Amino acid sequence: MTRHALRRSLQGLLPLGAALAAGGFLGGCAKPDFPPGGPVDTTPPRVLATAPADSTTRVPADLEIMFLFSEPMDRVSVRDGFRLYPNPGVPSYHWSGRRFRVSWEGGLRPNTTYQAFLSAGVRDAHRVTLRTPVTIRFSTGDSLDPGRITGILRAKTLPTRGAPIWAYPESLGLVPDFANALPSYATETDTGAVYALTGLPLRQGFTVHAVYDINGNGAFDSLTDVAASYPSVIRLTPERPVADSINILAIDPHAPAVIRGTVTSPDSTARFRVEARSDSDTTFVRFAERKGPGDYVLRVPPGKYRLSARRLPRAVGEVPEEVRREGLFEARPEEEYENIDFRLERTAPPSPSR
Repeated sequence: MTRHALRRSLQGLLPLGAALAAGGFLGGCAKPDFPPGGPVDTTPPRVLATAPADSTTRVPADLEIMFLFSEPMDRVSVRDGFRLYPNPGVPSYHWSGRRFRVSWEGGLRPNTTYQAFLSAGVRDAHRVTLRTPVTIRFSTGDSLDPGRITGILRAKTLPTRGAPIWAYPESLGLVPDFANALPSYATETDTGAVYALTGLPLRQGFTVHAVYDINGNGAFDSLTDVAASYPSVIRLTPERPVADSINILAIDPHAPAVIRGTVTSPDSTARFRVEARSDSDTTFVRFAERKGPGDYVLRVPPGKYRLSARRLPRAVGEVPEEVRREGLFEARPEEEYENIDFRLERTAPPSPSR
């Protein structure tokens, strides 16, 4: 090998040797090459301990609830993600390192079962979420209330994981004023869309709802947000303290409907247009075009429409053939409608030759 070739080979090896040395491969242990600022934190925080522990009874009325986290937390998210049910009043929040404490000036009610809830959306200092909600039941009396409501949240377009589930007293009606009335109890669905409301008093009726803060402003807005309700009151009694399979179906009322069908025609070269024209606003039209007969798909907002299909003219002055579906077609949110077919019989006249 010539001296010139040897120099070129060494130049190729030197950057690799420098990288190996920096990584500790030369006479040392391997170390990961992290980006500036250190390794990216992807480990969810954990709650290491709570006071009181779950299922504790005879707690004092001046109780101070404590959570000990595994790492420093985003304190605002912890504060906003904590709730105590039933609500004992205005809380005071205190931090000491990784310890989060909550107290109430008026204290807790006697002989009452409480549910302390920490949302799965609580974040650590690196914005990694808790991912699993934490619920602690305790009582100022001698025993815990045995009432329990469980179910599954089902949805097609709305999320089913980490969805808030709110329970209200039946005195507020089947559909409470979500914007102005706080729930009596609340929880969140887990990764399997399952929820459980526990520690509920007996001889009472509840309504249960899945509530979605679509606009993310932290409050319920009836114009944009969504609430899905179980259709009847759930009454818990000593004979029936547990209500299972209280399943909720959540439908986004703003989600489009899907209309599918087929255009058939002996004309294999023409262009066809399938149209949905709103009955309430005739200027609003959704359409799908295709060359030649075949399948089409329309996505329309919920509402009532007049549906039609036409063969588009090939030349100026040609009268298009049109077929209209009789009556009004009601498109419901998230619904999928199949076999909405159209048949156009005529064949377009041949294009004039030049």
